[in-house]
Amino acid sequence: MNLNHHDLRQMDEAYLRKCEEKGCLLEVSQQLLQDVKELTDRLNQNPSNSSRPSGSQAPWEETSNEQAADDDKSAKTDSTPELANTQNKKNKKASDTSEDETSAVTSSKKQSIRSPGRQFGAEGHGRTQKFEITGTKEHRSDECACCKAPSAEGVSRPYTAWNELELTEPIEGKCELKIECIQHVMYDTECNRCGHTTRSTHYQLPPDTLWEKIELGQWRLIGPRLAAAIVFLSMRMRLSRERIREFLCDFFGLKLSKGLIDQTIREAGRACDPLEPELAKAIVESALANADETPWKESGKLLWLWVFVTQFTVLYCIGYRTAEILKNVLEGFDHIFMSDGYIVYRDLINRLRCWAHLVRKMRGLAESTDTNVATVGQRMLDIFCELMEGIYRARDQAHDPTAIPGLASQYTKIIEELKTLCEQHRDDTHKKLRELARELLLDWEVILRQVDEPHLPLTNNDAERALRHWVISRRLSQGTRSESGSRAFALLASVIDTCRRRNASIRDYLANVIAAARTGLSVPHLPPIPA
Repeated sequence: MNLNHHDLRQMDEAYLRKCEEKGCLLEVSQQLLQDVKELTDRLNQNPSNSSRPSGSQAPWEETSNEQAADDDKSAKTDSTPELANTQNKKNKKASDTSEDETSAVTSSKKQSIRSPGRQFGAEGHGRTQKFEITGTKEHRSDECACCKAPSAEGVSRPYTAWNELELTEPIEGKCELKIECIQHVMYDTECNRCGHTTRSTHYQLPPDTLWEKIELGQWRLIGPRLAAAIVFLSMRMRLSRERIREFLCDFFGLKLSKGLIDQTIREAGRACDPLEPELAKAIVESALANADETPWKESGKLLWLWVFVTQFTVLYCIGYRTAEILKNVLEGFDHIFMSDGYIVYRDLINRLRCWAHLVRKMRGLAESTDTNVATVGQRMLDIFCELMEGIYRARDQAHDPTAIPGLASQYTKIIEELKTLCEQHRDDTHKKLRELARELLLDWEVILRQVDEPHLPLTNNDAERALRHWVISRRLSQGTRSESGSRAFALLASVIDTCRRRNASIRDYLANVIAAARTGLSVPHLPPIPA
């Protein structure tokens, strides 16, 4: 029978000394040793050695577990050198005779490791599905390329065309959704003045090193509104490329490859690229900004998904967990900034600390099996709860939230008690209690700023709620697979969440952005902030 929480709270150094005097220390130690071994085995469980699902493992734990497995393997090898030498001698003759065969097998295994996707030289597959043309758009040059004369009266001849699949425009009063096929026809126009033939061309955005292999132009099979719908299904509905393909095939009879769907999503991300400076500017100009970060995998490499949230704007970035992203996004920001206790945020002057993080740490101490630690943690928790009740009470009683008088004078006694507890335990032997005491003392004025200004927020919930949707998406997709994929993900997530906060249609705005980017026009500004 394992020791429960109630049993462990009664055990301390004095209890062990008493057991030694009574002669029952060995039995107690055996029970504790059994529990420690069981808990250690439970902590070491991972998806590779138990029935735990793969999504239950934190991204930063995977590398450490693999390293630990390698260490265990090497330790086992080193611990039995005699057995290993004996086995090597027995197998030496056999390994010498089959050396060529082994090298051939090894080389074949190395050659079998291939990059994902279609391989170079593989036979391609053309589109077999035929579409009924429902409309036609003609493209002619406006003027002669040589004499610059208007070419409206010239003789035109079609020379090429492409089909574009597009969602029909919504009609008020009708609830129907159809996909139409529009044929874009390109014309050669002969000038009546000089006789030169000018060929109309489709717009193609120049290549960009940040968007390798992602083309953006007019000649596309997927129209802007249909592309916006695909992005919405992928980002907002969290559907995989395969499920998007299945949905379009079952509901619309449209057969698209997963590669085309992925290309469409990345193209939409590149179309939103010019909006990033506007998003960052809106964050910097806001009166209050929240920030948080969560682990993110990019082709197996551990990165972090950052979020910056204001009342009407959200900006996501994927990169390393360093202060460089803060400097890039928040350059010139001097307003109120809410975050957790991560060290890179301490360079910001006008900042707030999230009380929810601190309360959780205090609650963990209060539930400790160490009686002294539990007593101190419970008292800290009681003080913070009392301060929060006072802040909420002051907000309810004040007509003007910004004119609430400070509460520090009313709670001077318990604030001094809290500081005394922190100073007494800043060098405590208990790691969690020591770290919390030092954290409170280091950020004392920042943490208690809401006591003097009760109208300020107490938690970083806005940033944590913004990340929650994409954390679920991370568990489903296991992150992104390339730098351009990460950038497209962050930009599209920023635009989608910003549209939601500004009560704007995600489909309409994304369609307008994609259509403008494909034709070389300036992308529309972010939706206006609602009154």
